[in-house]
Amino acid sequence: MRVILIQQDMGRRTIKYPLFPIGLCYIATALKDHIVTVFDPNSFDYPACFDKLREEVRRFKPDIAGISIRNVDTTQRRDLFVQFNTVQPTIDVIKEIYPDLKIIVGGTGYSIFAREILERLPQIDYGVYLEGEETTPELLENLDHPERVKGVYYRKDGEVMFSGERSVPDFSSFSIPRRDAELLDIKKYHSPLHNVMGVQGKRGCVFTCSYCSYPFLNERKLRLREPEQVVDEIEQLVSDYGIKGFTFVDSVFNVPEKHARAICEEMIKRGIKVEWGAWITPKDISVDFLELLREAGCRHIGLSPDAVSDRGLQALHKAFTAQDIIESLNTVRQVKGMAVGYNFFCNYPGMGLGDAFKILILLFKIPLYMPGRGGVGLGWIRLEPHNKLYDIAIKEGVIDANTNMLPRDEKELSRLFYTPHSQRYITLIFDIMLFMVDRILKPTVKFLFHTINRIRGRKSLYDS
Repeated sequence: MRVILIQQDMGRRTIKYPLFPIGLCYIATALKDHIVTVFDPNSFDYPACFDKLREEVRRFKPDIAGISIRNVDTTQRRDLFVQFNTVQPTIDVIKEIYPDLKIIVGGTGYSIFAREILERLPQIDYGVYLEGEETTPELLENLDHPERVKGVYYRKDGEVMFSGERSVPDFSSFSIPRRDAELLDIKKYHSPLHNVMGVQGKRGCVFTCSYCSYPFLNERKLRLREPEQVVDEIEQLVSDYGIKGFTFVDSVFNVPEKHARAICEEMIKRGIKVEWGAWITPKDISVDFLELLREAGCRHIGLSPDAVSDRGLQALHKAFTAQDIIESLNTVRQVKGMAVGYNFFCNYPGMGLGDAFKILILLFKIPLYMPGRGGVGLGWIRLEPHNKLYDIAIKEGVIDANTNMLPRDEKELSRLFYTPHSQRYITLIFDIMLFMVDRILKPTVKFLFHTINRIRGRKSLYDS
């Protein structure tokens, strides 16, 4: 069977380089008995990308089409955009050429709103729920009887049906995902940015953060790939495809730390020269561990404490304390040569003015603490089903049980953030401060460090 796998269009081109569709490459690798191609509209200008898709569909002549819905929206209150609205135009292009072609959808964005998406877009025939490496090949063998395949949404007599839950696959048994020229043009993802190309060392997340979808999407049990296999993939990216940087797309790279260390030690042992980034937890990180990351090529780490007080951390079900955040800041400061980003939320359950001012202090303290390499990201929690904060928001009246969580436009999206009325003054303070930071402070600081480092003949970590 000829299968075209299409990455969802993000609808905008806010960065120069598209993110590599690693999820579709895993699916393509699993479809070893089929002829597969991957089309990424994000590697073309918008909206000319739909003409390119039209050309590719006519050239490839698929027997079936799969669309990965990765993002429903930006999840950013200060950058509202509904990316889901590009899915219908993608379907329209396919149906214009092959009106009877069956369409499968999947992806993380799809799985969070699986039934709702099939009900909203009647031209979709099947939905692959959660991880699709085992489900998709089985579904292609049972298109006339999808009820036989666990993990599939399908239609019967005009109704959306579900075939039932299936166990998560054994991630450690998967082959290195395909990135060969027959599948896609990897040169489109050559970039000076480290976060365009993804590598996955594990699936699952042991934490229970109240706002997060990762435990729902990949379960809490960790499924680890062998460190040697992970490094085989990295070595292939560097030697065969000329990749200069990548990011670990694991939810938390240093849990378990033993696994992260083994990957780094193997990279050092093989002498692989490549820059990369990862997300880590602030709890119990050491100078020794960070120096190992740096030696292995790590140049960017992200930490997501989200709250600054013990009360806030407990409300978000974080597995560390405010003291852990302070200690992590003192630790990362000692290890030069790595850019460090801390993320915090501007609203969370129980947040008071004291928390707000602590976050604002860190907004300035961290860049001053680590000049040229430290930064802070602030945002609001985008409420989603399948987590504890969703239930809290209903109890507090931020939303109600009938609120449509799959927005049709930016106006609907703006109502889906955790912004309780009791914290309206905090929201106003952050809105004013972030406006000043984005329009004045950040451009000034970046210009300053770019200029200083160019005079010194060095590359600034802000460049990437």
